[in-house]
Amino acid sequence: MKPVIKMILIIFLLGISSTLAQSSEVKVRVDGLSCPFCAYGLEKKLNDLDGVESINIDFEEGLVVLQVTNSENISEEEIRTKIEKAGFTPREIVFSGKNEKPDKDD
Repeated sequence: MKPVIKMILIIFLLGISSTLAQSSEVKVRVDGLSCPFCAYGLEKKLNDLDGVESINIDFEEGLVVLQVTNSENISEEEIRTKIEKAGFTPREIVFSGKNEKPDKDD
């Protein structure tokens, strides 16, 4: 019976740790993306940010979606800087779970 209790406890703890480590999403509108090669260059720059788990870039829509482990560790300014260094223009940045309204460049 003890092995069963240990197994249940392990499963429970794994469930808690995965819930605590859930990622959040950051959506960024980017001007200047026109091809897969552009998207690749931008992805390389954004991968340098701490906490980025995955990046999905839709160059036709000009939308970048970052999955991050902790969005509090990544600032809007850091994201803007990386995008600009890759040669693109960041527009709207939306952090999921935050009540802040993103800055919009006109």
